[in-house]
Amino acid sequence: MKITRQEDGQFELRMMEGEWTALTDLLSQYPLTPADHHSLNSEEHPDPELKDSDQWLRDSFSDHHNEREIQLKKWIKGVKPDDSGAEIEYPATFDTDRADWLIEILNDLRIGSWLTLGCPSTEEVAEKSWQSKDWPKLWTMEVSGMYQS
Repeated sequence: MKITRQEDGQFELRMMEGEWTALTDLLSQYPLTPADHHSLNSEEHPDPELKDSDQWLRDSFSDHHNEREIQLKKWIKGVKPDDSGAEIEYPATFDTDRADWLIEILNDLRIGSWLTLGCPSTEEVAEKSWQSKDWPKLWTMEVSGMYQS
């Protein structure tokens, strides 16, 4: 994978076919963070007066995720393979706003996977003997973090 800054201030991300497939497989899981994860209320001491505000927040996040999911599918469809070289590459051009957008999507995938795994610490991730059913979520969490960095 290569990232270059273009003269017009945009960035171009060029990936080989396997890299592009891995990225699109990862992104196809969006969204993973449940809307009810976001709350104004405390789980230990819920405030009934915040019930309506909490519902508004959950609905807003749900709408936001739906909008992002549509945008993401359009973005992925818009990346066309470039077969002019020795190997097929997938060039994706984006500006800083689109980079922030992609980082937010990756963060949702990372956090959603982390929540599904029970919010393990870094040490637990490295030391725990994970079951095979956990490997896909571990992969999603770790690869999302790698792409974010």
